[in-house]
Amino acid sequence: MNEASILERLEKDILVLTINRPSRMNALSESVRIGLTGALEAAARRDDVAGVVLTGAGPRAFSAGQDLDEAQAFSAETIGGHFRRLGRLYDAIRSLPKPVGVALNGVAAGFGLQASLYADIRVAHAGVTMSQPEVRAGIPSVMGLWVIAENIGLPRAVDLSLTCRAVPAEELLRWNAIDAIVAPEDVLGETVARVRALAAKPKKAFAASKMNLARLTQAGFEETIEAAVRIQGEAFRTGEPQAVAAAFMAAREARKR
Repeated sequence: MNEASILERLEKDILVLTINRPSRMNALSESVRIGLTGALEAAARRDDVAGVVLTGAGPRAFSAGQDLDEAQAFSAETIGGHFRRLGRLYDAIRSLPKPVGVALNGVAAGFGLQASLYADIRVAHAGVTMSQPEVRAGIPSVMGLWVIAENIGLPRAVDLSLTCRAVPAEELLRWNAIDAIVAPEDVLGETVARVRALAAKPKKAFAASKMNLARLTQAGFEETIEAAVRIQGEAFRTGEPQAVAAAFMAAREARKR
C-alpha cells in the first residue's frame, strides 16, 4: 500500500499538514497538490481547526519543488492546466480565513519557496535555504517572481529568479522572507505556537483582515496565473523546458551507473 502524500494531525486546535515524500525531498506531485488543496479548503470549514501549519517529512526539505519525473509529461497543451491547479493551491493558502504557518525543516525551492511566501508565518533553522530555480530548468519564472516581488520586493525577485541561487537562512531573515531562526528540533513547535497565538485573536476580525489582504493583491494574483498559463505554454512550444529536463534526467541516470 502506498503511503499518504499528505499526513494530517491535530496539535490541539492547530492542524499540521506534512508533505510525506522524504525520499523525493517532498517534491510537489499531483497527489501532494490534490491532498494539500483539499486539506486546506476543508480546514477553512472545520470548527476544530483554529490554524494550519505546513511542513515536510524528514530533515532535508520542506519541498524541493516540482517532481521532475511527473514534469516529463508536461506539454504545451497541458502546462496551462497545471499552473491553474497550482494557483488554486496557492489561493487555498493565501485565502484561508485562519492563520497559516510554514515550519521550514530544510530546502524550500520553487513550489516550496512560493507556498512559504503565501503563508502568514515562516519559521526556519540555520540550515534552511530558499531558491527559485525555474530558469535553470528552462522554465520562465512567472508565479514565483510575482509572489517574491509582492512579499519581499522586486530586487529580491530579480536576484532569486534570475540567479537561481540558494539563499541561506540568515540572509532570508534580513530580507523578512522568514520570521525566525530556531534550533532544528524547535522549528515545528515554534511555528505551532506562533500560529496558535494568531489564532487566539478575535476570529471574525482576523478573518476579515486576511480577506482584505487577499483582496488587495487579488487582481495581481489572477493576472499572474493567466500570465503563467500563456508564458509557460509559449516556453513549452519552443521545447526548451523538455530538453533541459531530458538532459537532467539523463545525467541523473548516468550517475546511478
